[in-house]
Amino acid sequence: MRNWLWMNECCPECGARFEREPGFFLGSIYFNYGLTTLIVAITFPLLLFNGIAAPQTLLYASLGFVLVFPLIFFPYARSLWVGHDQYWDPRPDVPERMP
Repeated sequence: MRNWLWMNECCPECGARFEREPGFFLGSIYFNYGLTTLIVAITFPLLLFNGIAAPQTLLYASLGFVLVFPLIFFPYARSLWVGHDQYWDPRPDVPERMP
């Protein structure tokens, strides 16, 4: 990542282009949305039914979480998407790195 919102065009180690085609990173939304939804879907009922917080408080906290967490997780979601894509559809012109 060049900074929090922008990625380098190519990998500094192997030179592979990260964005294969226009719109490539739309797939990272699956990781970002999926993790955000999973966290809220688990914590909201747990906190609500155990009486830890009031429903109104949980609603506002959940709203704040779903607005802030995707912004924080954004670069990690993109990295996960690039790794997922490379694993399932490897680029033939990129040499494999040995661990």
